[in-house]
Amino acid sequence: MTNMTLNNSNSNSNSNFNRILRHLAQSLLAWLALITVAHAQFAPAVTTVRDFQRFHVRADGSYTQYLEQQVRVETEQAVQTHSELRLYYNAALEDLEVVEAYTLQPDGSRITVPPDRIRTQETVEEAMYSDDKVRVIIYPQVKPGSELVMRVQSVVHTPLFPGHFFWTERFSPHRRYGNSTLELSHDAGINIRVATDRVAGGLLAAEPGDALGFKRYRFQYQQAQALPPERGQVDLLDFTPQLLISSFTSYADLARAYQDRAKPMARVTPEIAALAKSLVAGATDDATRVRRLYNWVARNIRYVAVYAGAGGFVPHDSQSILDNRYGDCKDHVVMLEALLAAVGIDSSPALINANGTFKLPSLPVPDPFDHVITYVPALNLFLDSTSSFTPMGSLPDGDQDKPVLLTATGTLSRTPASSADWDQTDTQVWLQLQSDGRVSGRSVMRMSGSPESDSRYSHFGYQSQEPVDVVNRFLARFAESGTGSIESVDPTDLDTPWQVTGNFVLDPLVNVPGPAAMTIPIGLASGNIRSRMAIKPLPNRQFPGMCASMQHSEQIELTFTPEMQVTRIPPDVSFSRGPLSYQSSYRFKDQVLQVKRIYTVRRTAPVCNEKDDRDWLALSEWLQRDLRAQVFFETR
Repeated sequence: MTNMTLNNSNSNSNSNFNRILRHLAQSLLAWLALITVAHAQFAPAVTTVRDFQRFHVRADGSYTQYLEQQVRVETEQAVQTHSELRLYYNAALEDLEVVEAYTLQPDGSRITVPPDRIRTQETVEEAMYSDDKVRVIIYPQVKPGSELVMRVQSVVHTPLFPGHFFWTERFSPHRRYGNSTLELSHDAGINIRVATDRVAGGLLAAEPGDALGFKRYRFQYQQAQALPPERGQVDLLDFTPQLLISSFTSYADLARAYQDRAKPMARVTPEIAALAKSLVAGATDDATRVRRLYNWVARNIRYVAVYAGAGGFVPHDSQSILDNRYGDCKDHVVMLEALLAAVGIDSSPALINANGTFKLPSLPVPDPFDHVITYVPALNLFLDSTSSFTPMGSLPDGDQDKPVLLTATGTLSRTPASSADWDQTDTQVWLQLQSDGRVSGRSVMRMSGSPESDSRYSHFGYQSQEPVDVVNRFLARFAESGTGSIESVDPTDLDTPWQVTGNFVLDPLVNVPGPAAMTIPIGLASGNIRSRMAIKPLPNRQFPGMCASMQHSEQIELTFTPEMQVTRIPPDVSFSRGPLSYQSSYRFKDQVLQVKRIYTVRRTAPVCNEKDDRDWLALSEWLQRDLRAQVFFETR
């Protein structure tokens, strides 16, 4: 149900309402007209002409993979981005050989990739030291229409989880697939299950000579159309055609496999016990103890990923983490788990996806889990100490409303969703219009939830930047300029409530004396409501998108000099549709204009659809008109 009201003593409500409805209808028609154009203009960078994979899995989970791939380069841009193929593998667990690679030209000629153009490199990722390697194939004479061909064989002699095999094949809607085939066979002694979604194939009949328990599968997929990617879409695992293969019987089975290797690493050494007791000294309740230990890990264990052997799934020993004062997400969880255990508080690793995956596949596979956080059962509390700017009780937005696997118990749970009652910003701004058209002002911003984490992170980065440049960037967001300063508490001090203050003088915004009009400036305030003006809905959503709940409120006082006579102020606005609401009010008394605005989103799910886009399109019309509204005045 939509509820819209517009009240202004200086304008006609019905007239405004009708104009907006007409404008909204015109916008909808233009919006729909973009659908065909957008799809017609999209050209996928590459097409998978042929993709053939063959796996044979042994009883201990080790396996051999053979891959043949033929990819056609479709655009000039793809020549730059796809003429080098990168194959990632773990050198401690796997032997990889490029059997053959060549460029196949449109005229049928074939140009072989010489051996010195197939190179092995270390992975280059921020703060990562690992056994992961990259085999780079540099194809010669690539142009649009060229096809890049390779044949690769890999032997995984040491499985990540002993006795287990898993594989996920997902097919992107942003690429065409001519013929993609996967063949799987496995020995007796390993129980492998498969699940398909819009992928043809399945179990094959036994062949003469097959041993008892030996099984074969064959799967195929084709896709003639490619659609453009969309801003903010969820990860492919949540909605694309896919093939899942796993020897895990349940998510509880996967949890045990992780816990068997991770739990021994969380040992409580004498040094860890002494540290924990010193940190919680004087604390009278578990919440305070947990907060102190969490804050210490968040602030003192630097994030560095060190992946040796199966280190992608196995954390380091707690004492080594303490000694080195660094580690990845698994190591953070182990360190906090050991500290909590030292003071008698149980916790569990919680496997989670920190990106755009919001549901788990029907078959238990580790692929969705790219992150680990901590769960404290006694407080029903999730903690992510790798997010060193997130106070206890909050989670970074990538962790919100996600399924988690609690490895200590083997149970599935879900992290708290974003909330308009917690993920908030509140801004107060005091402005004084000067007689020469400049505006002096002061702002105070308070945040909680994920906006607080984001703000702390940003202001931590500002500490190493030139203050004048930071101020200029803040003002330039909304075409303002001037001078000023920004102050905050220590962003890493998670015990102190977060507050940011700004003091500023804006360059002249109006020409005075004489009749003039101006929109309400924002200065060095956060401008979270105003920034929403730039958000445009997708013309035709094809895929589910990520959404969140939030609330942004601001109170602004704009004082005019005594010789200025205000003749018109903007109208009040009240809008409500679906999960969206926006209200603003304007009151003028004793030369002071008081402005109140509040923008609220209360969603019931973290994923958006076409209806959400239509809701936003309706709101954006009102929001833009309100934030463009002007105050009219003249100098006496």
